Amino acid sequence: MKSKIKYIIKKLIGSNGIKKISDVRNFRLLLSNFINDFNLYLKHSTVFNQHGLHKVECQLILDYHSVEKGLLFSKTKPRFAQQRIQNLHPSLSLNLIKENVNRSQIRVAYQVMCEYYELHQRMRVDISDYYTQAQYIEYKDILGNYYSEEFKGAIDYQRDDFYSSVSADFLCFSNSRKSVREYTGELVPAALIEQSISLALNTPSVCNRQACKVYLLEDKERIDKLLAIQGGLTGYTENINQVLLLTVDRNYFYTVGERNQLYIDGGMFLMNMLYALHFYKIANCPANWGKLIQEEKLLTGIVDISESEKIICVIPIGIAKDKFRVTLSQRRELNEVLVKI
Repeated sequence: MKSKIKYIIKKLIGSNGIKKISDVRNFRLLLSNFINDFNLYLKHSTVFNQHGLHKVECQLILDYHSVEKGLLFSKTKPRFAQQRIQNLHPSLSLNLIKENVNRSQIRVAYQVMCEYYELHQRMRVDISDYYTQAQYIEYKDILGNYYSEEFKGAIDYQRDDFYSSVSADFLCFSNSRKSVREYTGELVPAALIEQSISLALNTPSVCNRQACKVYLLEDKERIDKLLAIQGGLTGYTENINQVLLLTVDRNYFYTVGERNQLYIDGGMFLMNMLYALHFYKIANCPANWGKLIQEEKLLTGIVDISESEKIICVIPIGIAKDKFRVTLSQRRELNEVLVKI
């Protein structure tokens, strides 16, 4: 019956008319779904509302991870990350946070704070104007049995030890992958990069459409401009002479329901590529690209990509130094992630 009705309509208005009706329907669907996406992000993200356990925890992670990155430098700058420390104090004083010290990310925030204070004590640097001894003692008391003098927010590695598990079983291999920011400045051979991208091509994609593309930048001037816009690698850009830019092409998505599929496919490809780079002993550090339209316009003349492509991630690559540090980047515990229903 439905097919007969469609046949009659087609006869009456023609193929072009049916296409126009379909286009109007899809436009309305896209608009209503965008509005729903907008409302959900407005309601649940931390952009406009910073209250509640998960939102406060989000800000804690952003701040403590920034302090961790400051710990990576072999010559630690006294009083580094002062603003981040000041941001952490009010949140760490909330009863909501104190009562949830058993949560991995809250616990490590207190631990990083204790390490920061103890580091400055060893350096004989006074930080009492923004971090008092009373606050330090309070954080230790809140941690209780979780507190350890051995805790380190940054881990030292020898390059050979870092790559010792690349041919091990997947459990060891996956646990060994870390973001590396300290490079020698030497260029990674083209053949190794090609092997890594070829291996990443094993990534599954929606209906096998394979919409990802990887750009390789080796022009230092353009790399520095790109990283300045990205903004997350301050202090490490001097020896970054190669960057991979991962994009996904919107041309390969054909329903309103797939409006966010590019991020899913791009994220899966990114993880596979990071594993592949690690397997071939290419140091890498995925740099978030959560940018606004205005910032993406600044890329004109630096990285010229099609309007249809969306940048997923910027990945500096290089040869790791003989000795380097990586952030702890504490993983969540299983009971915080796995939900049985």
